[in-house]
This record gives sequence, C-alpha cells and structure tokens, in this order.
Amino acid sequence: MSTSSSENHVLPDPETLQPETANLSDHELLLKELEEWKDLAHRRSAEIANMQRRAVQERADLEHRAAERMIHKLLPVLDDLYAAVEASRTSSDATALQQGLEMIYTKTMKIFEDSGISVIEAEAGQLFNVDVHEALMLTPSDVPEGHVIQTVQRGYALHERVLRHAKVITSAGPTQ
Repeated sequence: MSTSSSENHVLPDPETLQPETANLSDHELLLKELEEWKDLAHRRSAEIANMQRRAVQERADLEHRAAERMIHKLLPVLDDLYAAVEASRTSSDATALQQGLEMIYTKTMKIFEDSGISVIEAEAGQLFNVDVHEALMLTPSDVPEGHVIQTVQRGYALHERVLRHAKVITSAGPTQ
C-alpha cells in the first residue's frame, strides 16, 4: 500500500510552536518546512562540492610531491650527464667516456628500480605478448612466427603496470 508524502508528514504540536509559527496554517507550516529542507539540501550540496574540490586539490598536491621526489632523485643523474657532455668536448678517451656513460646508466636504472620501475623484457626469440609488446613490423624470418626478432625501443612498467610497451619487430615465419 502506497502512502503519499503528505500522509507521512507529522504536524507539530500547536502548543510547542514558536510565536512566529503559532498563527500559521497547516499549508503555511508545510511551505516553511519545505523551505527549510531546501535550504538544508542546498547547504549539503555546497558541502559536497567543497569536499570534491578539496579532494581534487589534495590529489594534485600529492602528484606534484611525487613528481618532485622523482625529479630530486634524478638531478644527480642530470649533473652527471652534464659533466659527461663537458668531458666529451675536451677528452679523446672514448673508453673513459663509455665507462662514464655506463655509470650514469646504472645510476639511473637504480633510481628507477628503487621507484618500482622495471624494464619489460623483449628478447629476440621471445613469444610476442600483446600485453607488454607493440609490434612495429612483421617480417619473414627463420624465427618462428609470432616471436620477437628485434627490440626497437625498450618498454617499462611501474609496479607491474605497463608505462610504455616494448616496441618490437616480430616474425611472420619463414618465407615460402
């Protein structure tokens, strides 16, 4: 059995009415209560909007702090790269430059690994996996069909979530 909202409304006891509402009719009391509910709904709506704005701002602040921490970790690598570029201008010792670049690469990979970033493996002969590889080209090869022939660009994952797929050339199988 359905009841209307007016049947569920309980009228206030006339003896407990405030002086400003004592002389109002039932209709006027209902209109006044409706206005109070509208006002309450408006205030709650504003509170929700404020909470949403704060949540968006807090998320942006969190993202900025995370980026700031990563940049702070990478600044020594940038300094090392700058020193390597400067050294390359005056040094003819290719071996020393290569060793310096390898040290910079190792330092960078350590920062990435400490931050949860890992390299996505895409070795030659490995089965192509659409979840972590992106095929740039399909070419005939002695390598079985559907396997990686060559990695063009390494892929990376952050805590098992792909940041960038490894770009690979895949085998179409032997030519016939």
